[in-house]
Amino acid sequence: MGRVTEKSRASLSSAFITCVIFAAVWYVSSNILRYTMLMQEQKGIFLNTPDYYRQLFSDPWPIANLVSDFLVQFYRTAGLGAAIVALTVTLVYLATEKLIRFLPVNRLVGALAASVSWYVIAHANTTLTEAFFLLSSIVVLLISAFIPYEKMKAMVKLREKHKSAMDGMAVVVIVIAGVLIVRNEKIRENERWYAVEYLTRVHDWGTVLAIATPQLCKSDMSYVPYALLALNATGQLGEKVFDYPVTSSESLGETGEDSWSSFSLRSVIYETIGCPNEAIHQAFQLGMSLPHGTSFGILRQLIRLEIERGDYQLAIKHAEILGRSPFNRKTAKAAIKMAKEGAKAGKSSDDEGRENDTMISNSPRYNLSGILLNCKEANSAAVDRLLVHLLIAGDMDSFRKTINEFYGTVSQDRLPKYFRQALTQGATHAIASQDGAQTVLAPGQS
Repeated sequence: MGRVTEKSRASLSSAFITCVIFAAVWYVSSNILRYTMLMQEQKGIFLNTPDYYRQLFSDPWPIANLVSDFLVQFYRTAGLGAAIVALTVTLVYLATEKLIRFLPVNRLVGALAASVSWYVIAHANTTLTEAFFLLSSIVVLLISAFIPYEKMKAMVKLREKHKSAMDGMAVVVIVIAGVLIVRNEKIRENERWYAVEYLTRVHDWGTVLAIATPQLCKSDMSYVPYALLALNATGQLGEKVFDYPVTSSESLGETGEDSWSSFSLRSVIYETIGCPNEAIHQAFQLGMSLPHGTSFGILRQLIRLEIERGDYQLAIKHAEILGRSPFNRKTAKAAIKMAKEGAKAGKSSDDEGRENDTMISNSPRYNLSGILLNCKEANSAAVDRLLVHLLIAGDMDSFRKTINEFYGTVSQDRLPKYFRQALTQGATHAIASQDGAQTVLAPGQS
């Protein structure tokens, strides 16, 4: 009877530690790593198609990449993604604990291994690291099932003698790991950056502005284009643009290096100002920066833009591709239904409007002027963006002409703050700070 009780206590203790690990990892991941996981899903792709498998198995580590790609589709829901991370870390603990279960420190070592894997996964930019830990844990569990631990009686007795203290230390190790991850500055910086990138892609402008404050932008200029786009989308650009550290026209984000972040930002900029054709072009460019040429986030963006443009056949084609991902099948079916309903209603795209679309160059002012002239979807956000570019360039003649053309019926005292100041106090001008960086001052400032 005593042995049965001892075994029951051991089982309860092991189950308790397992639950603590799963709960701690899930909670921290769903809160501290929320946008990191959401952005991994935006960049990820898993398609149940022959072409996908053919490309996958032509690359190194195909099995790990397959598991990684399959898992990332579930990261679209932060809670589910956090559960997958928690399951992986918990399996690392169980695999290590089972492998050395003849030692009195088996659970403590298991907790240490789980903590290390958790810390590494928290720093990773893709789910490939997680896939390696997951596969390795499964292999170790299989190996441990064939080791004859019953023959190691002396070690088992030693383990039973010290197990209570070791179990307590295992819980402490997991708690310490969670605190270190929560307080890690690099992880927090990555999460903040991914939050702004993700929220920009889903047009959550209020939260973008809540994160990318003028104070943050002054300490990290990479956030400035996102903050200005959020102001632009919410009609506040002319009112608040120079509250942020604007250094040149590049601060608005239309130009920059060819990277995921730059293409993603530019595609949302053109979508916001009413130039869907260029937004689609930038989305395709965005896909070229990825291993498979597209991603879940890109496909959903293309489908949305194509439906808005009336390109229903193309939207259906991309939705059918998205539907080859199990977790995105419901979204794909809804998009196909919407596209078919639009096609039946006769709301097709206007070929003449496409022919008049502007050519995009490296000059934001030229591009915006062409968009306002030729794109029927162009809106007031494009006007405000052009006016800010003209202010930064100090082209007051073009600024006044643009104001008269698009704000002609609005009295001057009702114009946005910095547009009004420009008309009454003159153009912006640049000064150099002590570190040599250039800052554009608002009209009337010195």
